[in-house]
Amino acid sequence: MKKNILLFFLTFLLLMHFCEAQKKSKGSIGDEPVAKIGAEVITSDEFKTRYELLPHPSVTHKDADSLKKEFLASLIAEKLWALEAKEMHFDTLKLYQNLLKPIEKMFLRDALFKQEVDSKIKISDIDLVRAKARAQITLKVLIIGSVDSSESYEIYNQLKKGVAFDSLLKMRPDYTLQKEPVPITFGKMDDEWMEDSLYRMKPTTFSKPMKNKNGWFIFKIVDKITGTPDKAPSLAGNVKNIIRARRSKQFGTEFLNKLLSGIQVPFNANVVTGLPDKMLESFQKRRQINPADSANLHFTEFDLGYIASTYGDEFLAKPIALFETDPPTLNDFLYYLLVEDFSVKRATKQNIVGLLQKKLNEFVQHELITREALKRGLQNLPDVKKDLQMWRDNYLSQFMKRVFVDSSRVSDDQAYQYYLQKTGNQVAGVKVNLVEIFSDNLDSVQIILKKINEGNDFKILAEKYNRRKSTQSQKGEFGWQYTFQLGEIGKVAESMKEGEVYGPLKVEGGYSIFKLLGKKEAQDSVKQTFQATKDQVKEELFTKRLYENVNEGTARFAQKFGVSLYDQTLKQLSVTEVNMFVYRFIGFGGRITGVPYTTPNFEWLKTWQKQKNFLP
Repeated sequence: MKKNILLFFLTFLLLMHFCEAQKKSKGSIGDEPVAKIGAEVITSDEFKTRYELLPHPSVTHKDADSLKKEFLASLIAEKLWALEAKEMHFDTLKLYQNLLKPIEKMFLRDALFKQEVDSKIKISDIDLVRAKARAQITLKVLIIGSVDSSESYEIYNQLKKGVAFDSLLKMRPDYTLQKEPVPITFGKMDDEWMEDSLYRMKPTTFSKPMKNKNGWFIFKIVDKITGTPDKAPSLAGNVKNIIRARRSKQFGTEFLNKLLSGIQVPFNANVVTGLPDKMLESFQKRRQINPADSANLHFTEFDLGYIASTYGDEFLAKPIALFETDPPTLNDFLYYLLVEDFSVKRATKQNIVGLLQKKLNEFVQHELITREALKRGLQNLPDVKKDLQMWRDNYLSQFMKRVFVDSSRVSDDQAYQYYLQKTGNQVAGVKVNLVEIFSDNLDSVQIILKKINEGNDFKILAEKYNRRKSTQSQKGEFGWQYTFQLGEIGKVAESMKEGEVYGPLKVEGGYSIFKLLGKKEAQDSVKQTFQATKDQVKEELFTKRLYENVNEGTARFAQKFGVSLYDQTLKQLSVTEVNMFVYRFIGFGGRITGVPYTTPNFEWLKTWQKQKNFLP
């Protein structure tokens, strides 16, 4: 038990607590428009934010202006689809409202955090000076931990009588974790007051017993090491963020203790009890359908749909937490899990029960915070409205995409007629050989992009990070395949040059980053019947029809609503070309991607411009 307590404490020393919301980019031109869609405007500030806070697929031979133009076209397409979706009244659908509700509550919590926590944080010059000095010092310490105060003080009395610290430590389980002194740097300890005490101590001295939520601890300062001059500036540059994070935690905890004091909200046992079994069934069902599913099982729309279909609407409407007024339902909680990270490494009931209990507690706490924000009218704040509108447009555009997908589906007969028309007695087309890194985890994608930018060998990265099970034995390499066999990836690969890298591309189940190893025109004699290749032919025709429908439809919407481009403003707009994912950390817990993911969609621009040229 003592060993576990110390291990838990040492883990805290290695973690950095981030609780500050992502700050907006500075230095943008501001409200100057780069495009106008109907009555809506895409400002340079919105463009810069959307462009920089999520990775945008890029091809290495294109210049910065071309990439900006393509991204703007994709952003305009999203707005056009949202406008059309509103006209089709998709914003009244229950599914749309359910998807948006947890996002709206996130922004409300964040607004309350800014009001009650951020606004109270003051960092003095003295705080900065002291912090910068400590940021250049690494403490090397030994620790004796205990869950018992009397035992801790007994050890302390022996130390005062002259018993060597090292001798007492060697007789305890703690020693196996401390064959080398533990390094402590500024900001790494969870308890600021404890860290402050250690920095005041001199080398070779030991502390009185100190208590925190993990137990009692006695520290010995073995050494104080001053950082090298080349590292000092980078360490010092982070101290303001460390201080702010600590003040955020302090004020946030104080506010929550005040807000939640005395409030007890019981769960509805009739609803909660059977939920772990339903989630386990859903995870196992996914594995049966797709054995190559991710090792980490995330709660997805598939799981929500499976659970909803087995429970039925009446059961989904039952309260999951027994609030006195307007209790949230099981349906609310399931959509909450789509936004909040719910993932287990192994799909066992024990793992699911433990994580589910944690998420239920967070859900109730977040609900109480949201209700306080609503009581204060924070839903009317301009920043909340602006953030929510961005996500509304994105979600509506996704509904419109489903319309395009449905209208592009292919029947067997259509596929057969297409097969005869295209191939006759030959299968002709482009073959490519790709190596891919597939991941369903945004954190991993960010790491991969960083390593690619640093010049790491793509094949080595694929061998290490690729999570597509069907290609793992080939170290991420597909081998020679027709582009139509690869769907959206194949369509992109046709326009790439050998050696180029593209991604991340949003695909089924995650994100794909791939490199073109080779490309060739191919014509093979038909060796199989149409029936044997039917699925591939249907996929090719579906991709072709979807591509045409999206381009023509988006161009039609542009004619309908009107689009104006401000090329000069876009060209003068300075943006970073570093490809990375950025998370926005929500006040009082939670995180979301910095901005919604924008699907690449820019070919429609050429179609629209041709249509404009033909108009009288």
